[in-house]
Amino acid sequence: MNILPGFNLKLPKSEEDLICIEMLRKPLDSDSETTACVFYNEGANSCEIRYARPISCRTYPLEYTGEKYILSSKDCPGVGSGEVSKEALQEARNLAELEFNERIETISSLPVVYTIIMNQMLRQSAEAMQNLSEDDRKKMDEILGQTPEDKDKSEEKSTDQAE
Repeated sequence: MNILPGFNLKLPKSEEDLICIEMLRKPLDSDSETTACVFYNEGANSCEIRYARPISCRTYPLEYTGEKYILSSKDCPGVGSGEVSKEALQEARNLAELEFNERIETISSLPVVYTIIMNQMLRQSAEAMQNLSEDDRKKMDEILGQTPEDKDKSEEKSTDQAE
């Protein structure tokens, strides 16, 4: 399930599986420190899914804020070069509004996604606690029962013993 542009949420297929969030990026061949969209073809300097790309890509660099249209990046090579027809501008505006509405819809679904992730993490944590050995459980209880002052004293003792 795509939760944000460039992020994929894999929900568990069973209770034993983990939730996984994937960031869909890849390193560039020319600069391994830099990443790009998985659909960017560096050799051809183009998008491999040009005619089926997401709305956010089709509207780039035009963005709609809910009130006005803005340029999200002045570094876009097409900005300021050539003319734009009224029809093309209207289409870009319509797409930017559609992208804005879809972004708002995605943002409104994030609390649900967060709840799913947190429930999964809490369940895994509870299972891990149940599987602790008796010694590990005693150590955990000792650590969790300490106040910050107790912890400082315990660290001082272990430092003194090490010397």
